[in-house]
Amino acid sequence: MTGREKGNAANLQPGQILLHIGVHKTGTTAIQDALAHARPELHEWNVQYPGTAQAHRNLASSAMDRRLGWKVGGAAAPDPSLWENFVKSAHKFPGITVCSSEFFAESDDAKAREIIERIGKENVHIVVTLRNFGQILPSAWQQILKSGYENGYIHWLNNVLNAGEKEPKSEVFWTRHRHDIVVERWAKIVGSDRVTVVVVDDANRDGIYTDFELLLGLPKNSLLKHRTHSLNRSMTAAESELLRCLNEAVGGSKGWRPYGNAVHDGLIKGMVEGRTPDAGEAKLQTPQWALDMAARYAATYVDAIKASGVNVVGNLEVLGTRLEGPEEVKDRAIEEIPVNAAVAAILGAMSDVFVPPRPTRMTQARSKAARLRRAITRK
Repeated sequence: MTGREKGNAANLQPGQILLHIGVHKTGTTAIQDALAHARPELHEWNVQYPGTAQAHRNLASSAMDRRLGWKVGGAAAPDPSLWENFVKSAHKFPGITVCSSEFFAESDDAKAREIIERIGKENVHIVVTLRNFGQILPSAWQQILKSGYENGYIHWLNNVLNAGEKEPKSEVFWTRHRHDIVVERWAKIVGSDRVTVVVVDDANRDGIYTDFELLLGLPKNSLLKHRTHSLNRSMTAAESELLRCLNEAVGGSKGWRPYGNAVHDGLIKGMVEGRTPDAGEAKLQTPQWALDMAARYAATYVDAIKASGVNVVGNLEVLGTRLEGPEEVKDRAIEEIPVNAAVAAILGAMSDVFVPPRPTRMTQARSKAARLRRAITRK
């Protein structure tokens, strides 16, 4: 019996859409990557994950009619036809279509209503992934470092959490992370029965995969087996400071422009995906005052989500659990960084121009001989 015959927890019917709207920093990259790698198998269970990209940023851009993300020279302009064609194709598909982009969560009331009107609220189920608010804070700061932000973590925390005029990056944070408003907005449009909140618990890293398997009626482990452990991991304290210092040195988002996207993005990818930090490398620490404020914010979110009547997968209380941190943390320049982190970053930055030398016949012969010696030794 297939997963489709068993039914799906979202109660979706053929021709309908599971719209995963984020939010940012809640395991979205992980589940998107698993869905992308599972594309060939999904059709066996009447599920499709359209396109070839990992996530559906371009579809979100089209649906929201705005440029998304930060790129040198500006993000790509939205193509209005993409969303129109996607919806038509999804309605014709004899199964369930999944669309996933955390940028959908940035839609205001009018734009969210417009998106749903095009789909038809009877043809959609909204999924919102949420995570402990205190754990989101360091991830969110590291994310904006990737767009050229120059200020330290504690500076940013003060600007985000305390009263006063907000920097543009702080305004974006609250657009994304007023989780109560995001959930209520979409529930009012499609109905609370067509919205599911998936609680992403850092204590159970496999949970997001099994939750989506149930939502889509997929066999057990069909997404979990595609888990990539190193994908989009958090940076260590030293790696974060290296990137921040580079941003400061070149003048942030404006200064990176002469270097081009390939250098900037390659540097980050090389450092994050090109190495596994040693166990002793210091992690980014959030001070207790910020964690306490995060827990208070999250408590109001949890109450509002409960009152909204939406479906919940997991324990909502996890979102507001008070985390423990050091009493005082200061922004300071880290004077040492692991050599392999710096090398990985440099190689990543060079990736668009560096071509590894082709092995000569001699090196190929030596390699073959080495493999033969290892095989003999194992015997």
